[in-house]
Amino acid sequence: MNSTSLRSTFAATDLEAIYVGGCAATMNLVGTILATAVEEDVVISNVETNTVLHRLEGDGEIVTALQLTPDGRYLGVVSQSQQLRIFNLESEQFVTNFKLSSPAYIAAVDPTSTLFAFGGSDGIITVFDIENGYVTHSLKGHGTTVCSLVFHGGLNGGNWRLASGDTTGTVKIWDLVKRKAIRTINEHNGAVRGLAFNADGERLLTGGRDKIVILWNTKTWKQLLVLPVKHQVESCQFTDNHTIFTAGGDCILKLWSLNNGKMINSTEKPLETSEELIITGVLAAQPKGSLYLVLSDQTLVEVDVSIISEGSPLTEIRRIAGNHGTIADMRYVGPELNLLALATNSPGLRVIDPVNKSLEMQLYEGHRDLLNALDVSLDGNWVVSASKDHDARLWFYNGGRFVNVAVFIGHAGPVTAVALSRTSTGVPHFIVTASTDLTIKKWKLPKHFERDIEELEEPFTVKASAFTRRAHEKEINAIDVAPNDQFFATASYDKTAKVWHIDTGETVGILKGHKRGLWDIRFCLYDKLIVTASGDKTCKVWSLQNFTCIKTLEGHTNSVQRCQFFNKTNQILTTGADGLIKIWDKSSGECIKTLDNHDNRIWALCLKNDGFNFVTADADGKFSFWEDVTDATLKEEEENRKARVEQEQSLANYVSNKDWNNAFLLALTLDEPIKLYKVLKASISTNEDPESVLGSFALEKTIKGLAFDQITLLFKRIRDWNTNSRYFEVAQKLIKVILKGCNLKELIEVPGVVKFIEGIIPYSERHFSRIDDLLEQTYTLDYAIQEMDKLTV
Repeated sequence: MNSTSLRSTFAATDLEAIYVGGCAATMNLVGTILATAVEEDVVISNVETNTVLHRLEGDGEIVTALQLTPDGRYLGVVSQSQQLRIFNLESEQFVTNFKLSSPAYIAAVDPTSTLFAFGGSDGIITVFDIENGYVTHSLKGHGTTVCSLVFHGGLNGGNWRLASGDTTGTVKIWDLVKRKAIRTINEHNGAVRGLAFNADGERLLTGGRDKIVILWNTKTWKQLLVLPVKHQVESCQFTDNHTIFTAGGDCILKLWSLNNGKMINSTEKPLETSEELIITGVLAAQPKGSLYLVLSDQTLVEVDVSIISEGSPLTEIRRIAGNHGTIADMRYVGPELNLLALATNSPGLRVIDPVNKSLEMQLYEGHRDLLNALDVSLDGNWVVSASKDHDARLWFYNGGRFVNVAVFIGHAGPVTAVALSRTSTGVPHFIVTASTDLTIKKWKLPKHFERDIEELEEPFTVKASAFTRRAHEKEINAIDVAPNDQFFATASYDKTAKVWHIDTGETVGILKGHKRGLWDIRFCLYDKLIVTASGDKTCKVWSLQNFTCIKTLEGHTNSVQRCQFFNKTNQILTTGADGLIKIWDKSSGECIKTLDNHDNRIWALCLKNDGFNFVTADADGKFSFWEDVTDATLKEEEENRKARVEQEQSLANYVSNKDWNNAFLLALTLDEPIKLYKVLKASISTNEDPESVLGSFALEKTIKGLAFDQITLLFKRIRDWNTNSRYFEVAQKLIKVILKGCNLKELIEVPGVVKFIEGIIPYSERHFSRIDDLLEQTYTLDYAIQEMDKLTV
């Protein structure tokens, strides 16, 4: 690309949430297909390939229950409207619609993929035949909302049962052959969320939010074991005849021995933060020997339970992010800058690979409250995060993972902005932070820090800053460090920005002029300029020589959230609360392109390759990955121009040679109405075949053989010409040729043709009426001439 050319055309690839809301997720037996709800819609994903297979549009109401069959062929979807819809994954269409008696919030499927069961808020359990599409059982007995279901056995077996639990702690076991409840259990004091039969059906496990799990003999219905698990139970299942797991409160999965009632192992306890997470469900991927823990923030954690060793926590295999919430900030990180670090409304630092593993994420614990801002070193190996917990943390990329190597403690309020030195390639020379305590702090790491990283067992704590300055009168929203590390700049909600000397911490310039608070500030890499983004819907470009505004960029209809120089600093990129991305010419201050791909406020913007690639993220958690296609677009436009010139010359040659067939087809392809009309008019005028309506039988044959899309385009031209008395004659001739030569049944089936015909008929009637009137007037003229002849005689 020429360094002086402006970039204006970008292509976007979206990465959207796959799981939003409280509806339970569901998975097929082998653990490859995952179905999740996104409010009223449903997303079906392949977790092995990290791809979205289907996005199913909802009926306008929130999805309340989902259930995949074990064989992965059918998906049952229930919404707040009580509508049950069954989707066939093989034919990729909904095959059944049925109205339930009440909203259903829990679903189950039998092991043979034959029956769905749905527990309603009215206490009725509806059992539904998947293949044949009808209700097989309507089980009544619960007096309140059913919150757990599990099948055992099959239709042809002698032990075909369904267990159900409700929110009052009642458990019922139903004999599906006799169609009645054969046992009612009232041993729990809270909602029963966990139910499981063992393989032969001789044992039943019940677990409730009363933190108790009970093992039952299903022949005598005696309690074999009462297990206080010390956390609310949202799910419990057998792993084998001697081991069970429980999951729920404290966001921990625990493995228990049924032989002695003791805990064997568990997942690692999460760091205690402001985010109170629980496990809302567990999905088993049986052949893989792993479990997917569904967390209340719609994250799925895959845990290996195939090998259990006492004393060490269960191994976490990976995490799948259902959504990332609101992304406050993000940066490209890693040695190849191919990963994306996210500051979200979650205490953990999230890192994703948007290209290779778009559904997965790595989560790094350390902060105890949500993250506000991030910054990264030039080599991508060092990341600093700012949090609402009053701390900043430094992370180092080591062995394919980020390790928390330092924590900076000293601010009296949440840290709202952070920046790293720009010239260092190893350990950052310094870190600058800003806080709601209205101060800025410069921090330095001790000498030989990089050498000591490998020996660190805990993050190194830095409590003393190099300097602290009261910076602004209101919250500081952004910090940026100059490319030469001599200055840094702050942007505040007090409507001002300030430039500071990095060594002394003294103010060297104040930027005043915005009418509302500032959201972002960025230095220019090659010029002594700085750009600010403000809530007054503008960006301003300032001179660092005299700290005056030299350009004001106006065009956003709401606050400008982010701004950045790119393309050798010849252009500026801005994002706003209006969901728009604008590309500006730095020299003229004009907006040369507006990109619209978001429906909500764009909080985060991140560039790499000097703006050839950039990513935006909005308040809904939607990412748009943009790639510069300006050169390719210009090249394509140039090739199209050349091809069009050649085609127009060919058209002129065809007309000159009276080759009406090729002239007609080319004029139709070029979509040039006037040229097409002139070709038809010339053919009629030349009249090579006097018996032909269009003056050429060959041309008529060509029209009769047109493809469907060409027929549609031709009818569009006929409709337009038919509205004008100058052109209607050719239009009527074309209509005659088409109606006489084409199969009318096939013609009506062509998409869009009927609509054009409806537009043609009224004007055709008007034209025929005018001709009839003209014909009547000729009779009057004939009579007048005849009478005049009599007078002359």
